[in-house]
Parts: sequence; C-alpha cells; structure tokens
Amino acid sequence: MGRLRGLPTAADGQLAAAGYARRPGDVEYHPYAGSVLDVQDGRVQEIVAFHDPALFPAFGLPATLPAR
Repeated sequence: MGRLRGLPTAADGQLAAAGYARRPGDVEYHPYAGSVLDVQDGRVQEIVAFHDPALFPAFGLPATLPAR
C-alpha cells in the first residue's frame, strides 16, 4: 500500500478525516478514502468510510499532498 497521511475535515457538521496514500515510487500522496465519525458524549460511536476519491473536491480538499 505504501505510506498514509490524513487531514482533518468535516462532513454534515460531523468530524471527518481525509486519507491520502503514497505508493512506493510516487512523489505525492493521492486521495484514497474519507471517514466520517459519529461522536456522542466524547466517544466515537461509528465510523463511515467512503472509498471514493472523486468526493474530495466537494469538501475543498487538495488533489494531492506533498511528500515531506
């Protein structure tokens, strides 16, 4: 799979994270999946994952992330 990075974001007023992957040989991280967290009373109750990188622009997320 390679290396992963995440960015915090929000979806429908809920906490969310955008996941990016950098496969061996890549020079940038590319969109991989997003996760929306259902938090109640300070605890994560549910995580819904979306494995559709085409959704990233709708959340104003960058198309790629630089390798550090």
